[in-house]
Amino acid sequence: VLLIGAEGAQQSRLVYPRLLEERSSDGRMVLHLHDDLTLNLRKASVAVREFRVLENVNGRDVTHLFKGEDIDRHLHEDEMQLATVHVIQTESGVEVEGVVGPDHRIQPMPEMERSDEGLVAHMIYKIEKKAMFDTEVEPRGRGALVVDERSYNNPNVPVPDEVTIELFIVSDDRHFSFFETGIALIRYLCVQVNSMNLRYADTSHPKVKFLFVGVEKDKFGTYRRGDGIYMNSEPTLDAFKDYANGKKKDFGHPDVTYLMTGYDTYSVSQNNTMDTNALGLGFVGGVCTEFFVALGEDTAGMHTGMHTMTHEAGHLLGASHDESPPKHWIPRDPGSLRCKWQDGYLMSYVDGGPRHHRFSSCSLEQIRNVVLLRGRACWTVTNKGHEYEGRYAGMYVKPDDYCRITVFPDKDNVTADMTSSHVAECKLKCQYREYRKECERRGCYLYTITHYSFHPSLDFMTCGDNRVCIQGVCKAIHEIATKPPGRTTKAPPSRARTEAPKPGPPQTEPSEPESTSAPDDSDECICDLSSAPATTRANGGYRPRSGSAGRRFRRRGE
Repeated sequence: VLLIGAEGAQQSRLVYPRLLEERSSDGRMVLHLHDDLTLNLRKASVAVREFRVLENVNGRDVTHLFKGEDIDRHLHEDEMQLATVHVIQTESGVEVEGVVGPDHRIQPMPEMERSDEGLVAHMIYKIEKKAMFDTEVEPRGRGALVVDERSYNNPNVPVPDEVTIELFIVSDDRHFSFFETGIALIRYLCVQVNSMNLRYADTSHPKVKFLFVGVEKDKFGTYRRGDGIYMNSEPTLDAFKDYANGKKKDFGHPDVTYLMTGYDTYSVSQNNTMDTNALGLGFVGGVCTEFFVALGEDTAGMHTGMHTMTHEAGHLLGASHDESPPKHWIPRDPGSLRCKWQDGYLMSYVDGGPRHHRFSSCSLEQIRNVVLLRGRACWTVTNKGHEYEGRYAGMYVKPDDYCRITVFPDKDNVTADMTSSHVAECKLKCQYREYRKECERRGCYLYTITHYSFHPSLDFMTCGDNRVCIQGVCKAIHEIATKPPGRTTKAPPSRARTEAPKPGPPQTEPSEPESTSAPDDSDECICDLSSAPATTRANGGYRPRSGSAGRRFRRRGE
């Protein structure tokens, strides 16, 4: 059942956002959209400190690492109006993108004419809603009721005031391909996750909050079951469970993994027909177990899957549909029989207006029960990005490895020139040599070509005696608060083209320049990022980075 009030009848509206107050006494920002809508925005945050993006590039599995603070930089919320937006102030005006309430989204329209005052044109659209249907899926099979090794409950452990649920999202090919850049996809998903958090604000003892730890742009969809534009939700969910468990380490060991799909999901009814109102599916109580997955439809760019993801995450955290008996596979499940379906809360398909964006008291009790049941290991934030205060990328990534892996991945003889005068400017000179032979009438000449480019040094890379780079500035080590690295990061396996350089002919190959470090043997590259491009880690290779490239020639043999 879908109920739309009179105010929902207007499908789009042209507006010119204006900041009335950039920062009030409580740190909020007042944003006027039109006469009936003004947002009182506060800063929001959903991204983990070290945010990962997985994708396949030219047949190679690549992981990009972003700084969460950069992702969250423009994210704001109005918790009273359930609004989540990115607010970007530029010289040309303010741009706003996201959702401005439970039923409407906003996006800039740069191609349209500005207002007389020079304000940027925006359009507010109604978020399309479909009549929703899903099935409460029971974890089944051997070991279905066993939590994973992270999850146990000790009654003697005090319950924290807030529990963080680490969320990883897989965006399939029909979803992520809509976005022109990976950053656009990340920003879009941040709006969805923060909007979900606003709806979990009523949880208590403990309060539940989702932490967005990463996304995979999955173009293969090996788990998908269905033909054409359709996805058969239940067998896909089973296959996706196996897929997500197999990649749990790559995903950062999340508590919940969600498949956001651009396919039209369906269930098969008892008379063997397709029901395309099945917008999502998830294992009830599956959080922090091997059944930690759910899936849901989303029309990319339109935020149509925002409610679905919130609903399916509720299932994973133990919430049944309202007016349901206790689930036999969840110990001490209170059920939801006393909360009426027709009241129209979040775990009902009935749209109860404002109630449809809140959990019933029964759902809140069920969520509390499962979160407490999972215990401290599930409560603990395991993503290492939260453990890097006082630690820096340069502690883990050595200059030679950085140049070899991220700048010139397909070249041999790659080193970092730490004798360059630019080192003191926190600029890393990455270089590789090629050996050439040139002959003419008087004889042959052997010479070396050195290709190089400059890149910002990672935080804590050396820039002089007892000095290191921090945010592009060379500082004395004693001025910087640090913690010792927990482990040594190792260089990638040989399939990433990191094998030792092939020796050239003995009579022509010069001695190698002194290396700044000996290579290790790991596949992680944890790098600082203070702008949009991401650090990249690959199983099988890396794209070169742009930089100030040059070539240096030196002849020998005359």
